[in-house]
Amino acid sequence: MSILSKYIARKFWGPFIFIICIFAALIFLGDSIEKMRWVSSYSASVRMVFKYSLLTMPSLLLMVLPVACLLSALLVITDMINSGEWTACLAGGFTVRQIFGPIIICISFVSLCGLAFQEFAVPAMYKRANLILQVKIKHRADWKANTQRDVTLRLDANRVLFAKTVRTDEGLMHGMFIDVYDDSRAISRQINARSFRWDAAARTWYFEDGFIRYFGRGASVREKPFVKMASDFSIPPAQIALGRADQEELSIRELLRRIKFLKSSGLSVFQEYTFLNAKLAAPFATLVMCLLGMPLAIALKRSSKFINVVCAVAIGFTFWWIVSLLNSAGESGIVNPVVAGWLPVSFFAVVAFIEFKLLKI
Repeated sequence: MSILSKYIARKFWGPFIFIICIFAALIFLGDSIEKMRWVSSYSASVRMVFKYSLLTMPSLLLMVLPVACLLSALLVITDMINSGEWTACLAGGFTVRQIFGPIIICISFVSLCGLAFQEFAVPAMYKRANLILQVKIKHRADWKANTQRDVTLRLDANRVLFAKTVRTDEGLMHGMFIDVYDDSRAISRQINARSFRWDAAARTWYFEDGFIRYFGRGASVREKPFVKMASDFSIPPAQIALGRADQEELSIRELLRRIKFLKSSGLSVFQEYTFLNAKLAAPFATLVMCLLGMPLAIALKRSSKFINVVCAVAIGFTFWWIVSLLNSAGESGIVNPVVAGWLPVSFFAVVAFIEFKLLKI
């Protein structure tokens, strides 16, 4: 890396860290003040409200990360133009692309770090925040994570499972029964059990304390009790996907497992595929947004920093409004999830390319 590249890169990190700290403080304070109503509504402690806001802050901060990158880049370029460094660089034989290069590298690094943080840290922090909300703030002592009630699940083409309570963390289902159908779609037998428990050593589920009800011709019914009986259902609890999950709670690995399970159960995966493509496209979206806005600093020349802030916010708001609109359409199945996740990035990448061409950068 040349001396100029190192110099420009150092100029980027100062404003970026400052802007991120400002955004983090505003998000934390704004969210905490908004959640202070919980103190009176649920008799929650102020410390728990602050703790909840602190744990949810990273997921919100990732949403404004592209704006922080764009604003930092605009400030660096504007500062170089106003100080005469931009003209000196061009006079020294450097091209605009060479000046933009170190900034783009820094933004790419931030985007990759954001993706890694989103994948490995945010889901755990968001789940912890939800636990604090339910147990410490709302005082629901019986609440447990990853617990669903009144679950209906298709195991395969001929079997449907019903359970009053499913606790995937504990590998346990309560009050469950399985209807088994023949090829004519008539029920042939039913397995009722007090519980359905996962055995990690045997890697299978066991029925406990129940009976099998056989349906014969002429409305005849025969029952056979059992204490414990092995099933052929061997999907681990961690891979069972139930209910509607928040995007922030799921990593890419968890989304892939969830999609596999839902598809095998014949359930809709529009939402999960949309989440997956949105997460994969996020780093590219940040880079494209910055490439879209950086040439404006040159076009506006000696504009004020206030103008740069307005431009960054306007571009960020427009970009993420379109992203949110398409994501909603993708989740509902109106638009293909791949299109919903990647169309904004592709479209604005073309716009940025045209912008660079028109400005001869």
